[in-house]
Amino acid sequence: MSPRYPTRPPGPFPYLDALDWRTRFVQAGIADPRCTLDQTALERLATEVINIKALIKTQGKGNDMVGTGFKDTAVREVPTEHGTLHELVAKQAGLGGAINQFNIRFAYDVAASADVPTPRVVPATGPNGEQLALLEVEFDSEQMLLQHLTFIEGRLTSAEKARKYDLKADLQVSGQSERATYHMVRYRVGDQVWDTTSATAGSNRTRHRHDLFGLQPAVGLLGLAQSILGGPDGQRWRNPADWRDRYTTQLNKHSDVDPESVEDTEDPAKRIWAERAAGAVQVAVTDAAFVIGYVPDGTAHADFDAALASTNLRTHLRGPLDFSGTNQALAAGRKLVDRAFADDAITDTEHAVLTGATPAADLHSDPREAVVGLVRLVDRLVFPTDTAGLKRVKQVLVEPAPSRLNSKHTETRAEVRGALLTVAVGGVDLPTAAMDTPHQKDVRQGIASTGLSADDLIAAASSNAPSDVRAAARAELAHLAVPGLANGKVLLGSYGSTGDRRAVSTKLAAARVSNDGTLLFVEAIDAFADVMQRRAGRQVVLRPGAAEGRLRRVADGVILTNAPGMPADSEWFTSHWPVMDGDTGGSATASQLSETEQWVNQLQATTGVVGRAEKAVNAVVDHFEAMHALVGPGREMTPDERESWQDKLDDLEQLVRKAGPHLRKLRYRPTTTETTSGGMDDFVFGAEKAE
Repeated sequence: MSPRYPTRPPGPFPYLDALDWRTRFVQAGIADPRCTLDQTALERLATEVINIKALIKTQGKGNDMVGTGFKDTAVREVPTEHGTLHELVAKQAGLGGAINQFNIRFAYDVAASADVPTPRVVPATGPNGEQLALLEVEFDSEQMLLQHLTFIEGRLTSAEKARKYDLKADLQVSGQSERATYHMVRYRVGDQVWDTTSATAGSNRTRHRHDLFGLQPAVGLLGLAQSILGGPDGQRWRNPADWRDRYTTQLNKHSDVDPESVEDTEDPAKRIWAERAAGAVQVAVTDAAFVIGYVPDGTAHADFDAALASTNLRTHLRGPLDFSGTNQALAAGRKLVDRAFADDAITDTEHAVLTGATPAADLHSDPREAVVGLVRLVDRLVFPTDTAGLKRVKQVLVEPAPSRLNSKHTETRAEVRGALLTVAVGGVDLPTAAMDTPHQKDVRQGIASTGLSADDLIAAASSNAPSDVRAAARAELAHLAVPGLANGKVLLGSYGSTGDRRAVSTKLAAARVSNDGTLLFVEAIDAFADVMQRRAGRQVVLRPGAAEGRLRRVADGVILTNAPGMPADSEWFTSHWPVMDGDTGGSATASQLSETEQWVNQLQATTGVVGRAEKAVNAVVDHFEAMHALVGPGREMTPDERESWQDKLDDLEQLVRKAGPHLRKLRYRPTTTETTSGGMDDFVFGAEKAE
């Protein structure tokens, strides 16, 4: 027992720091210039962290001791394109934290649902108008907050189905090795106001930790029902200081009790607490970072919400992309841009756009052409097709010979491409242009372009007549549309919240063979054009029927302008173009394929067809081999039966042999040159057609 708190049994689960140290923590936060949380937020944060003494600087002794700031080793600086965040790196009790309702992957799904209440989110400001490092949200009632939270839990469950391992079991056995990050949220529900800590990165981990502790996910946000600890029904403790030590006492009291040794009939409550303690012991204490400060950078989107979203997105999409001078992807991109400018490969305007000095919208007076021009410009530098460009990128990125380029180099190039696109636009809401990760062959050969103008490209892609020109136009249109799809909240990556694990290229290929896909790609280009225009400080006139910031839904070859509640989001994109045999476009309005597209589909299906045939023939052999071993009295075929089956097998053999001549025909053969005089006209390579 603790001498200071004799009713607290010792154990692996940490109690709250003493009130006097929590008070000094608040004093330290108010005194530290890097911290922009107010007193009530700091008081709430003091119930999350443990071992406060190691985090703060103090002055004085005994009862006169006060906190004067946070130790430099405990605070880290996180630059983003929307300003600088300051994070307090600390230890957290596993009971702490809340799932994040405002995760960027879920927030727009909520906004798109007519049945789910959407909170009003506003930046919180201090007495002098400075931005505080917390979000302030309002709900009309607690019931609406519960509906909203239930929806978010459902989205987390959907994402969990796509995970290849059991995160809860992993936490129970191995603990939490990856640090979670949290930020403060202030809730206003009717006349109630309270603060909580929500996961900027780590919602699933927080949720499963709570489950191991025997708590519902809502406890971090709504508080603990008092009935769980023997209190009255219908009431909650909002402040963890009112309940966490009581809960921890029960865990520590039963931490050395083997649940299997307790019979249910003996003491059901004892067994429950022992199971909770045994299940949660590996996550009793976790590493965490808490956002305590925000310094905006003065840009158009210099708000705390945008800075949080950018860090969350980078955590889930590509890893840290902090846009600082030390960021490798951005540094490599700028070096590549400067080298291309020195080589006269790009113009003054293009150089200014790619370094962020000039808005990308200045590339062309027509917004669509500006989008096409920007994406092609970045592709031309990062994934060049010309000899000079290939040589330049090899030297700048210090790459090996083309034959030795691998997936690591593909990923590096994609990060450079994403950084340049993001900087050129001025910090897009979703830095996901890199989600369209090119294939390894694109690193070696480059990303080709049709060279068509935006209008001509759209016209070619929209043609009803299948052709190789239309196929090439649709492929490029899909590639150009990715930044707009991402900004329209269609998350293409296989890590998304819809449970769809297909690669980006697979999803785009499924969409681009349909009329609906072409329509959506045009909508996406227009959505990205709007972003570019807004970032340039220009007034954007919305297209008729369009909802601001959202893609319109398309189906059966038309745009559904009268369906604002059903936009083209990630889940709809997945269901509209599902996985289909032959990749015919799923439930969208399928287009007739060009001969090249048909060839690609048939070529890709060859392995499967041959494999299934081989398996079937082997099954026949195994079948008759098994029958042979069973031959005996009363178990044999009659001569007529044997002859009948022999005829069937002979027919099968003929069918297999028939594939041979067709296989030999599937190639172009150059004219033989063995008996020619060697003149130029004798060499007509590729002139023959297939037999």
